[in-house]
Amino acid sequence: MNRAIPFLALLFFSCQDGNIKRAINSITSQEMGQDIMALSSDSLLGRAPFTVGEERTVAYLQKRMAELKLTPAFEGSYIQSVPMVSITTMVPNTVDFTTPKGALKLKTDEEICLWSPTIKPNIKISSADLVFAGFGIDAPEYEWNDFAGLNVSGKIIVVLVNDPGFYTHDSLLFTGNAMTYYGRWRYKFEEAERKGALGCLIVHEDAAAGYPWAVAGSKSNTPILYMDSPELNNSRCVLNGWITLDAVRKLMGKCGYSYDSLKQLAVNRGFKPVGLKACLSLTMENRQTKSASKNVAGYIAGSKNPDEFIVYTAHWDHLGIGKAVDGDSIYNGASDNAAGIAWMLSIAKAFQNSGERPERSVLFLSPTAEESGLFGSTYFVQHPPQEVGRMVACFNYDVALFLGKFSDVTITGPGHSNLDSLLRLAAKSQNRYVISDPNPEIGMIYRSDQLPFLKAGIPSMFAKGCIHQTELGKEKTQELINKYWLNTYHKPSDEFDPTRDNLDGLVEDARLFYDMGNRLTSWNQYPKMSRTSEFYNRSR
Repeated sequence: MNRAIPFLALLFFSCQDGNIKRAINSITSQEMGQDIMALSSDSLLGRAPFTVGEERTVAYLQKRMAELKLTPAFEGSYIQSVPMVSITTMVPNTVDFTTPKGALKLKTDEEICLWSPTIKPNIKISSADLVFAGFGIDAPEYEWNDFAGLNVSGKIIVVLVNDPGFYTHDSLLFTGNAMTYYGRWRYKFEEAERKGALGCLIVHEDAAAGYPWAVAGSKSNTPILYMDSPELNNSRCVLNGWITLDAVRKLMGKCGYSYDSLKQLAVNRGFKPVGLKACLSLTMENRQTKSASKNVAGYIAGSKNPDEFIVYTAHWDHLGIGKAVDGDSIYNGASDNAAGIAWMLSIAKAFQNSGERPERSVLFLSPTAEESGLFGSTYFVQHPPQEVGRMVACFNYDVALFLGKFSDVTITGPGHSNLDSLLRLAAKSQNRYVISDPNPEIGMIYRSDQLPFLKAGIPSMFAKGCIHQTELGKEKTQELINKYWLNTYHKPSDEFDPTRDNLDGLVEDARLFYDMGNRLTSWNQYPKMSRTSEFYNRSR
């Protein structure tokens, strides 16, 4: 155990003075509800970057930060411009494959979802060979290479989502059931580009991906955001996409293979890629818009160490206006992530109400383009404001459950730093217990804004009440969580109803992380990355 823990125990269990109690009590569900209601209102049009919804959202955030008397973080401004490109790939209604058993047409959106990550205006693919490349992973530390002996130039690879350990439940294979970054869809597209593949199709399975087809299969013919970089004009992998389980079984069947048999081969070390003897022909058109989206941040300067920063993050963007569901096309994003912004702003208010400045500075960042790929937080970490000397730690919040108080504090992606130990000590003051993410196979650690900070070696945490609503118990809570992922997440129904939704759990989480961050501002040591973390070698 870290030698600083006895000191931390004293730090957390000492009597709170009146200032801290006043600060904690200033965090209320009423003010949080006002922020959530405003940020998830129809007038913000789902808070998509590059829209009027962004303009209104950013204006609201600036107003709230000014009301809280936060110092603008970017040379006198609350705004950091993030250069981005919005690319809409126009894909035909059906996608044509040639197989040994004849032609196969797959319906766009229903069976296959495609887009092109390049600013090239026209993409024409003529009879490109398809190869089943297992998991599309090249991981020397795990002695795993699905590309061994394979030249993918000019070919389209078909790969499985997640890691081999997910399918085998072998704890010695990668990290067993817990997803690594190699299992994320983003890695697979990145690796396809590095290997020089023409395209990459990922097979969608609900459990392995961590979300239903409605989430994965929604990118054809819709704007997708990217960081503006020269690489977008030089992409070798010009086709990204998902294919449904039923569609890939149909495709492989026409190639004389069983999908399930090939998958069984792919989970074994030493797997060799399989040419499917099928080709894809496709013409697509890319329409692009270059602009800048906005990160919003303000801070409270530290009294003793103003160049050392504790960072709180909660992304402001959501999905904007999309396909109508039951007549509603505005994806309001109340739980994802208007609630996270309310969490962050309430913590800022608590720091200001404590009656004294923290010894270290505290910065409150609401990044853009989290939903598109963590682009806002990545840009912030790569281009920190001049005022930031050293980022000591980051606390992120995303996707709240409006169910009331929770007995648990669930850490998404535990084990990366000794912030875990601090959290356990802090949680005891609320009579809550800390638990590791019960579903590490979906890789949530890689899906929110703590990741760019971790990749930069900054101790970071994403934790919240999640699996044990105090009055309902674990079983009933899990039922409601399942309903949320099925019916609410990334859908127009993610709305806030103050007569139905209970914010007591969000209040408890905000009070917990205010207390934790406040204590950390006066701790005379730095949090440390764990040697077992995959990001340890990046720590500073």
